[in-house]
Amino acid sequence: MTAPTTATSLRQLLADRADARDWAGVEALSGVEVLGPVPSAAGPSAPAWRHALVSRGYRITDVSELKNSTCGFAQRDGRPYFFKYVRARSAVAELAGYLDFGAAGNRVPALLSLLRTDAGTVMVYEYLPSMGLGRGTLFDLLCRAERAGTLLPEREVEPLLDRIRANCGYRTVSSASPIDAFFARRVTERLHPWYFARHRPWLDQRVVVNSVPQPVTMRDVMEGTAAFFEGLGARECMLSQGDFSETNVGRGAVFVDLSNAGHNDVRGELATAFWSLFLGGGYLFPKYHPAAYRWREAPYADAAPLCRARLEPRTATLHIDFAHRLSPARADLLGRLLDVFADAFGPELFDRGLAPYLVMRAVGVLDLDTLDPADRAACTALVLHFWNGRDDLGNVLRTLVDHGRTR
Repeated sequence: MTAPTTATSLRQLLADRADARDWAGVEALSGVEVLGPVPSAAGPSAPAWRHALVSRGYRITDVSELKNSTCGFAQRDGRPYFFKYVRARSAVAELAGYLDFGAAGNRVPALLSLLRTDAGTVMVYEYLPSMGLGRGTLFDLLCRAERAGTLLPEREVEPLLDRIRANCGYRTVSSASPIDAFFARRVTERLHPWYFARHRPWLDQRVVVNSVPQPVTMRDVMEGTAAFFEGLGARECMLSQGDFSETNVGRGAVFVDLSNAGHNDVRGELATAFWSLFLGGGYLFPKYHPAAYRWREAPYADAAPLCRARLEPRTATLHIDFAHRLSPARADLLGRLLDVFADAFGPELFDRGLAPYLVMRAVGVLDLDTLDPADRAACTALVLHFWNGRDDLGNVLRTLVDHGRTR
């Protein structure tokens, strides 16, 4: 199946027009209204994004300041809207992802306007209750199912899996993809400044997990991961949202946060989804990035892994006792998602090349040195498990997931 647009060319065309400040060209190419800055008579006292909205008749009703964006809700003429304020270059990337991903039949909120400011761009979207304050994201649905001890309703699961199946059909081979921002680029942006350039004694510790000595250290694994991505060439890509997480998918298979949407590295897409559904999205991300969850259900109380760690001073060996049983709802969804990828791409998807992607998600989203010791130990146990089991990753991932089915 051929994708309806070429993601690389579309991104480049939009980026070229934006770099040339040809905003009329961006509007003509995208079909999305692009409005210039409105001079402020009151001076620079209000944030640029707030002035951009208010000057266009929007009344801001709620705001959340995140690491890389400001998001919130507004009303105009009695209608609700969602807005997102990002750097201009990020807005152009999201516009390209929005156009490419939506053209293939994926459901995305309508992007109505780009409000330019001197510092960034406000993206105004239609408001969908499933993605807004209605607590209808996949994260919300999972939290409610987990507290009830049930599976997700089939009416929520199957439409999502159907869309991913369809997107697996839009394939290409490429040496670059938007999701590389989470993998190859993080060698220099995360691995080097977070780990290699700093004194991290735990990187060189010998580790024993569940009484089994590990043949490599965390430094060995990270250096192997860095070498893999530095030599990465052409690989198979599929159409995807590019940042699968429980908060980026809503009821009815609605997708948001499209800055990395397009034709993405298949292994990167699988690793992103696996890590989020297995440990990141249900436990680590809400714990360490709580601002991103202020409009969401309270996280499931039993989401934390069971992990104890002790250092044996005489041999400088870290002993970790680790177990993580997913809730039935998460285990069912993640197991079926693995089925979709396996059916579409075959067992070769789970070869040794998948391990560096899983490792990068575990060490490249949160700086492990900033985590509580038990959480860093849990990530360490999983990283070593992925790396040492890379000759049989299909079985490794299935075994991790199937623990949740035994509850």
